[in-house]
Parts: sequence; C-alpha cells; structure tokens
Amino acid sequence: MPFRFLIVDDSELVRQGLRMVLQANPSWEVCGEAADGSSGVEMLKSLRPDVVILDFQMPGMNGLETARRMTAVAPKVPILMFTQHASSELEQHAREVGIRSVVSKTNAFRMVGIIQTLLEEKQINPVN
Repeated sequence: MPFRFLIVDDSELVRQGLRMVLQANPSWEVCGEAADGSSGVEMLKSLRPDVVILDFQMPGMNGLETARRMTAVAPKVPILMFTQHASSELEQHAREVGIRSVVSKTNAFRMVGIIQTLLEEKQINPVN
C-alpha cells in the first residue's frame, strides 16, 4: 500500500508540480488536493492521508489555522508546510500548531528528503 499525500495549496501550478515530484516515487501517491484550508480539513477527514503538505498563505484560512484544525481532527498525521514565506519565526509558530517542518517553495527536492526522513524515522504506516 503506498503512502498517501494530501496537498493543500491555492496555486494549481504548485499542486501539479508537487504531485509530479511526489508521484515520481512509486510508493507515494497523491490522494487529494485542496485549494483552501477549509476544503483541506474536510478532505483530511474523508481521505485519511498519511502526510499533509500545506501552504501558508491561502484565501480564507491561512496554513497555521488550517494546521491547528487538522491537528485537532487527526493529531497523528504529520503536516509539512511548503511556502514562499519560510522563516525561523514562521517555523516557530508552525511547530506550535503541530506542523513538523517548514520548507521553502524554492526547494521542492528538500521537501522530498524531509518526507523520506519522516517516513523512515517515524515509521509511519500507510493507512489501509
């Protein structure tokens, strides 16, 4: 069973790029995509992904509030933030709401490395 990812980002171009990068690994699949935080929370409930990749700046509800709500619903699902606004201050706030790591959108391949490490170290088991 592959590891399943939910991508939450208001940019369709970013979602497409992430999907291509993630699905280059044959044991990973994107099970859903959402363009805003509210839809992302609902998709988390219904799709039960293994990992969420979340943008910070989105219309309606930002990534920190989205992560807070996601963590309340599914505290064991790791959330990674993929944003143009990466900073040590944002990383601190992100960790406070349950986000595991903040990665700049300028480095998608760093995101892949973080996911691989997370899946290996934490021994996350895919949802059956």
